[in-house]
Amino acid sequence: MSASAISSCFQRDLSEGLQQQMFFWGQDVLRPTGNFLVEQGFARSPSRGLKGTSCYRLSWQDGAVELYGACAGWYGREGGFTFIRPRRRCYLWGSGEETPVPGVWIKRLLKSPGRVDLYTAALPFLDWLIAYEEAVLDRFGRAYREENFRKYRNVAKAKQWIEPSAGLRWFKDLREDPGKLQRPKYYPAKIYA
Repeated sequence: MSASAISSCFQRDLSEGLQQQMFFWGQDVLRPTGNFLVEQGFARSPSRGLKGTSCYRLSWQDGAVELYGACAGWYGREGGFTFIRPRRRCYLWGSGEETPVPGVWIKRLLKSPGRVDLYTAALPFLDWLIAYEEAVLDRFGRAYREENFRKYRNVAKAKQWIEPSAGLRWFKDLREDPGKLQRPKYYPAKIYA
């Protein structure tokens, strides 16, 4: 795939979408009826970085998905993909030996990629995100994420991305055919049931 096949805005759009998704996943952890990440197979452990936070880890596609409050990504034997929330940016992760530690960003392992490399590295994470959000939808219905979206609106300095069902369609379109991906603002919320 050539770089021209992927929109020059996709990195920014992906980062904005993941910023919102991380809030949603935090809501899944705090559910009064139980932590949905754990229910979906994630192991919870104390963060190796920031105190008072947790790491959620799930084996996935010959690697692992790791979710923290400050970063999220997929890491395999050759490295992987990471999104760092405080920086609002996606990176290639340059190590298969270790994974990011929130608050201790190892600069030599964070690589600013080209579009094709970032897209390729993000594929396992996108596969997980889509499968997980479909599980949320199946279990709780569309109204649950819509309520999360309303709560996100009240978070100081939060920038809403797009309505959750439109967001899931955007992530699916990115995964399936990035050359035809549109900017998020062109994904009207109400047509996705």
